[in-house]
Amino acid sequence: MIRSLLLVLSLSLFLSSGLRSETDDPDLRDSLVQIRITNQVPNFMYPWQTKKPYHFNAVGVVVDENKILTLASILEFYTSIEIKKNSSNQFFTAIPLKVDFEANLAVLRIVEEQEFFRDLSPIDFHIKPEINESVSIVQMDGFGNLQDGKGRIVNLENEPYPAGHIEMPYYNINSNEKMIGNGELLTHKNKPVGLLYSFQSSSNNGKAVPGFIIDQFLENSVRKGSTFPYKGFKFKSILDTATREYYGIPEKYEGVIVSGILPRTGASKVLKVNDIIVEFGKKKIDSQGYFQHSEYGKQPITFLAHSGKESGFTKGMKIPVKVIRNRKEMNLELPLHPFPSKSIKIPHKHNFNRFPNYTIRAGFLFTEFSEFLLREWGSTWRSRVDKKLLYMVDYKKFHKKGEKGKILILVQVLPDEANNGYHNLSMELVRLVNNENVTSIKELENKINNSSEEIVRIDLENGTTLAIDKATLKETDERISKKFNIPKLTKY
Repeated sequence: MIRSLLLVLSLSLFLSSGLRSETDDPDLRDSLVQIRITNQVPNFMYPWQTKKPYHFNAVGVVVDENKILTLASILEFYTSIEIKKNSSNQFFTAIPLKVDFEANLAVLRIVEEQEFFRDLSPIDFHIKPEINESVSIVQMDGFGNLQDGKGRIVNLENEPYPAGHIEMPYYNINSNEKMIGNGELLTHKNKPVGLLYSFQSSSNNGKAVPGFIIDQFLENSVRKGSTFPYKGFKFKSILDTATREYYGIPEKYEGVIVSGILPRTGASKVLKVNDIIVEFGKKKIDSQGYFQHSEYGKQPITFLAHSGKESGFTKGMKIPVKVIRNRKEMNLELPLHPFPSKSIKIPHKHNFNRFPNYTIRAGFLFTEFSEFLLREWGSTWRSRVDKKLLYMVDYKKFHKKGEKGKILILVQVLPDEANNGYHNLSMELVRLVNNENVTSIKELENKINNSSEEIVRIDLENGTTLAIDKATLKETDERISKKFNIPKLTKY
């Protein structure tokens, strides 16, 4: 009897606490779906191969116009997307309509609807909670039951989303729950306010895409390209008096110094390195690049440039900027364009689901240098790779003005009699091919195939010169393809 009473009491305490209990809002059952995704990531070290496929579940949200909203970061290198709703045991095939890695959001379409949405209700994200307010974190288990936990919005901060290049606002969530961060829905007073994309149980801390970002993404979900603009420049703090005096900054201002400008951005047309930004978006900027927001407290310049309607400056508009240039005040207008992917010299963060370009000639494996390649060294890759390559990734990610293309690298040498003496070479950057620059695998292939020289010369950054004999190249490539079981020696 006592044991039964204790069991009932424990169950009551569990349900009343709200920990992972079934949500009290039945309407959400008609708005959330289960997404089952299969991903297969390429092997950047052996780019003709793919790694073992893996599967995981995520939460999908039904939104207007028969679309399913989910996170973009979970779709990188997907091979299949299947969706199941609460009222059915059947999984339906889906495909992406739009993927925006900068906003970490994607919308999916059911391939054959067959009245899939007939008993589903779309929801929107028009409600905006205040900082320090409590939220419910809702997810769907494998049986279609909704489970919710409790959390609190601690603050709003800015950093790139998992697969994005630009700093974006996110809710910092505190919760004692055991979440995953695969698109769980955040609600406040039963109204959707965000999507959880990251959670660390060790620190009880999660991160969520705010509803005001989701709302703007959905408004532009049929347009190509990212919904959100990019400021286009880097800056440094000004913390000492000597620097202020050197640049002639008046006492009424603080400000930051422009330290770098990315090509193909609005900033490249307006700003100059060493400009002192004292006002941005009609807000005074302090010495570390922050302004005072009425709701969110101190926020960086990036919030004004990247958050779209929330700051009042959307993609395609011009944002007012006041600078000190050559000791004179200047009022400028900076055009807000999306992040320029063509300015990337060393791919990182995401690869638009594209598999790596490569070629294997005479056993020499060349590919385009990327951070993905270095990550093949595992979670501790930064301490394991050549410091020269690490420097390139940290400081040479983007093109300078007038540059284009990618950096080529010799990944490894597949041993053969045709490349004796080179077998120990690996991870060496390509400098020249027949004394000319190359900026893509296609260009490298053309240089080799169209060379009038009997010996193709490839100079590496470490001073080594590779010699490829064109007279025997076809025979060598066929032998290597068979020896190492490589069905396709070139892909670009």
